[in-house]
Amino acid sequence: MEMKDVVKGMWVDSQHGAGRVLVVDEQSQSVLVEPIGSEEQWALSVDEVEEELQLHNGCDKYY
Repeated sequence: MEMKDVVKGMWVDSQHGAGRVLVVDEQSQSVLVEPIGSEEQWALSVDEVEEELQLHNGCDKYY
């Protein structure tokens, strides 16, 4: 995924699982992601995430 396409609040998927973007750091080309149903956070490279179109804001389940 490209940095310009990542925005705070969007749902993404990675090898770690699905989560919501909390912080976008353009300088380090990384994002901070909070996984679904957890309070831990992952610092991931933008190359490790892809947009998850089956998840939407306000809904924490796939459809």
